[in-house]
Amino acid sequence: MSRSEFRFVVDGIELNDEQQSLIAREIQKAGLAALGAANAKVSGLLTVGHGIPELRPEWYGLWAIGGPNAKELGQKINDIGFWMR
Repeated sequence: MSRSEFRFVVDGIELNDEQQSLIAREIQKAGLAALGAANAKVSGLLTVGHGIPELRPEWYGLWAIGGPNAKELGQKINDIGFWMR
C-alpha cells in the first residue's frame, strides 16, 4: 500500500486549544480538497481523525485511508475508540 504524508507545523506561536482545533479542522478540509484537485484515484476512502485535544493524540489531524482494507480498518478503529482512558 502506498503512503504519502504531509505535515503542517507551527513553531514559536502560542495557540490555545480552541485555536488548535480550528486550525486542525481547516487543514482537514484543505487536505480533502487537495485530493480532489489532484484527481487522485481514491477507492473506499475512509477519513479518520479529530481536532480535539482530549482525544487520542495519535489520531490528531486527519488520516485519509483508501483501498480494499479501508472498511475493515475503520471498524477496528471504531472498536478501539478515540477517547483516552
